[in-house]
Amino acid sequence: MLRTVTSFALLISPLAVFAHTDEHKHTPDPTTTTEVGAAASMTWHSQGAADSDGLWRIPGVMMGGHSLPVEKGGKLDDAILWGSHRLGERTTVSAKAGVHNDGTTSIELENLTLDYQPNTPKPVTLSAGLLEPAFTPSAHHHPSTDTFAESTLLADAFWGRSIHDTGVRVAGNPTANTEVGVEVWNGDFFPASKGEGAQDIYAKFNHERAGWDLNGGAWAMQANAAKRSDDRYFSTDHSHTPSGVTLTDVQFSGDTRMAGTWFALSAPEKHGIKAGLRYEAAQAQSSGTLSDTTRTANYDSDHLAYAVTPSLEWRKLKLSYRLEKLSLENDLGGNGAQVLADEAKLITDANPKRETVQVNWQFNKKVGARLAYTQDNTLAETDDRVSVGLVWQDTLYKK
Repeated sequence: MLRTVTSFALLISPLAVFAHTDEHKHTPDPTTTTEVGAAASMTWHSQGAADSDGLWRIPGVMMGGHSLPVEKGGKLDDAILWGSHRLGERTTVSAKAGVHNDGTTSIELENLTLDYQPNTPKPVTLSAGLLEPAFTPSAHHHPSTDTFAESTLLADAFWGRSIHDTGVRVAGNPTANTEVGVEVWNGDFFPASKGEGAQDIYAKFNHERAGWDLNGGAWAMQANAAKRSDDRYFSTDHSHTPSGVTLTDVQFSGDTRMAGTWFALSAPEKHGIKAGLRYEAAQAQSSGTLSDTTRTANYDSDHLAYAVTPSLEWRKLKLSYRLEKLSLENDLGGNGAQVLADEAKLITDANPKRETVQVNWQFNKKVGARLAYTQDNTLAETDDRVSVGLVWQDTLYKK
């Protein structure tokens, strides 16, 4: 009962307020025919987030996708190049490619989308191709375009940090300040598995009045998986398992249902100071089976997560504090339950937590710096780290 009340309170909170600035999404200007831009981020960390084996497996939650740990030292976080071109009055093509800090130097095509707006009484956009999701901005994290270099724990635990998948989207605008949409995916992202499919539905809104800027939304997703491995450490293309470490491949088959809400609120400037607040909460429930080569167990989970980030801006400085927490419940049954729970690292009585204090300094429109202190309680041992980084963003061509 207490968990039900907590879930409801976390998810309904944003709807009682409103909003969020979609700072990750690059929306083509309707008056622009062609636009090309680029961004890059690099960060030095005093400590890494992995355990003594070099792994980042948060106890109590099955992980996957691109949720790789912070590494000690300096590295390029990402470097991305994007562009959009209007093919006609109602058709636009856009693309994004980039290199990420995932142990490879290969360029990955992240987005290649064709948008079409038919002649309808209310604006409707049909999108198809390799898409970035629209249900929440945190579903496609880029260090070079976000306030923080690190993605949220919520995104790392619930959808493997970033989603890029083949799919279709139908989005409409019932009013000038609202958007509703449906997205259907092939399933090439955690917590789904390739070809098994996923679907989401969302609603977003924005509101500006007397200097207040408010936007936000609510969403729900269902994803299917068949023998899904942790593809960070068991991928046939590029495994991140450290040398000398042996892991058991525990696979999940079943479905995952998620729902979430988010908002971002920006207050009018007073005495040169501007206050802001970002909030996101989500719940994920999975039901299915776990298996290795010899054992099987029934598996049900109920996970909650939230991230709240108040901030203050003064001139070119921005001070932010981010509090993130996961609440994890797992239920396993069957002959292989105990062994599989150990192998998948699902046994825990702790609720992972992370706190970050950060100062951003925007040198000019194109270049900024950030200094962060993070207290990381996602693993058994608490990790404190200092991070220093540079960010560059630029519009290279616009017509």
